[in-house]
Amino acid sequence: MIELQTAWGWQVGLYLFLGGLGAGTFAAATVLSLVRRKRHRRALAVSYWVAVACIAVGLLSLLAEVVRPDRALLVWQSFSRPASWMALGAWGALAALVVFSITAFLATGKTSEVLSEVWEGHPGLRKRLRTAFSLVGLAPALFVALYTGMLLKEAQGVPFWDSWLLPCLFLASALGAGVNAVSAFAVITGSAEKGSRRRRRLFAGIVIGAVTVEGALLFVYVATMLQGGSGALTAQQFAARASAELLLFGSCSAPFWGLVVAGGLVAPLALSVSSFFLKSSAGWKLLALGALLTVAGDCTLRFLVLHVGMGADYLGQALLSIM
Repeated sequence: MIELQTAWGWQVGLYLFLGGLGAGTFAAATVLSLVRRKRHRRALAVSYWVAVACIAVGLLSLLAEVVRPDRALLVWQSFSRPASWMALGAWGALAALVVFSITAFLATGKTSEVLSEVWEGHPGLRKRLRTAFSLVGLAPALFVALYTGMLLKEAQGVPFWDSWLLPCLFLASALGAGVNAVSAFAVITGSAEKGSRRRRRLFAGIVIGAVTVEGALLFVYVATMLQGGSGALTAQQFAARASAELLLFGSCSAPFWGLVVAGGLVAPLALSVSSFFLKSSAGWKLLALGALLTVAGDCTLRFLVLHVGMGADYLGQALLSIM
């Protein structure tokens, strides 16, 4: 079991982060496109291409972690366990990459001369296709965001990951990071400057809601693990508590409290509330700063959960062998 766990390196953490960020960014961009597409056209195009890049790089990083990448490329052809989360995850990621790419292409302003003639000959066709693919892409986006947590939950022998709260936490953090990323792109591309105070407050309200939900899930998840999680054996309960204590009070406490809690939750919440009382440009800049902090906190959370889950489980296995 230890040999299997030591194979989970930083590449898996990078995939967990990029997969969730890409899925969340696509979902947030799709919702924005349905509300106000023309005003944020450049921000939407950037968001969709960033979602494509995140999924592609995340899959490459996960593939680089596998001992036999050539065999891993055929995982979606698995017929022995077609309902396994590994096979479903491969299909979901592949579907997301394809649909995200088509949507990003349709959202890009400049196209080839041949396609330009097609769009001119069929007014409204491009818009209808973009809307259709973006809506279809919501399903694989939400699945990939959830799967980043299921990949850990279904791993054998790590009590700290064995909870449905973990996929829910990763889903909430992915959607929150996606909303923040899209708002940051709106500021960077300049489309946010055209938005009204009402729209900025709507963005801020969504960010506040996302941060609140993620913070509540994180609190319940860590509190549950401090109580021993769902482990039936003493060693499993010990490993779950040891992981939580390592996260809260041990060597991982500084990045957890500093980057995840203070930087990824408290600071974006405070900045979003402060943006209500500022003028348009200053308020959007605060939201963009909070967005960067949220994404950094989301990345740190993935790596910390991966690290403390494996590290503390070795202690649980040692206790089990003694007993």
